[in-house]
Amino acid sequence: MLRSTLSKIESIATTELLESIDIEEFRNLFLSYKKDMWLYPGVLIRKLKVSPKLVYEFLIELEKIGILKCYYELYCWQCQKSMGTVETFNEIPETFVCDDCDRELNGIENVYVIYKVICDE
Repeated sequence: MLRSTLSKIESIATTELLESIDIEEFRNLFLSYKKDMWLYPGVLIRKLKVSPKLVYEFLIELEKIGILKCYYELYCWQCQKSMGTVETFNEIPETFVCDDCDRELNGIENVYVIYKVICDE
């Protein structure tokens, strides 16, 4: 992301989040993301060592200002492989079949919320 985007990101981060993280690590992490890259909440949780609640609240705010877009990733727990993404909650199928192991999976139970960078200006 560009530094101008980074300043927008920092401006909406909550005090609680900023007090919980290493700000340089935060900046370096977000500068590594470019438009059309996927951002996984678990990566932020692990790298920044903060609670899932803080990360998800922050990502929701980034979506509101048009930096990120939320998607749902269909995932096979057996193969640990993505089976694709859908844009809206209503598009999550009731069930889907893994391309590798042919296991039928429950859609809601096997989906992760992920984000795509849609603006890095």
